[in-house]
Amino acid sequence: MKMSFNTDISTKLENSRNSLKKIARNDNTEFSKQSVMNDMEKFVKTVNTMEETVLVPCRLMNLSPEGDDDPFSLFAMLNDLKTELLWAGDAEEQIERGRRISDISDTESDASSAAGDSGIDGEDERESAARAAAACRRHLRGLRHCLRNLTAAAAHLTRSYQEEVGAPV
Repeated sequence: MKMSFNTDISTKLENSRNSLKKIARNDNTEFSKQSVMNDMEKFVKTVNTMEETVLVPCRLMNLSPEGDDDPFSLFAMLNDLKTELLWAGDAEEQIERGRRISDISDTESDASSAAGDSGIDGEDERESAARAAAACRRHLRGLRHCLRNLTAAAAHLTRSYQEEVGAPV
């Protein structure tokens, strides 16, 4: 019986990894149109298209800036965000602090379990869970909004670059 449980967990983890790999490779993966995963997939695909289109990133310096960011900085930021989204955080910053990436999750989980169940005295678990669920929904809505704005920025940058170099739009 225990063997089946471990196999089920292994299968679920592998399916999850494969889904993220499909997103990174632009394979077709279906999600609800309202899901964060759908917005993440669109963002990754749009940034990948931007990378494939912008063959000479230094030519972005010839484009006139729109707003606060120049096109070259926007290109670099979008690529960095895609990498961070797919590969879980800023590895360089963690290494500079002298911490190994594999140690981070262990340290954080130890700290949260030491803090107690809810972290708030006098609050029962249901209230804590309800508050956490509400906060999670609020953050997911914000994440979807950010991903949609970043996707639009990557698409706009791609079109601007194509117009600058005379490539078909």
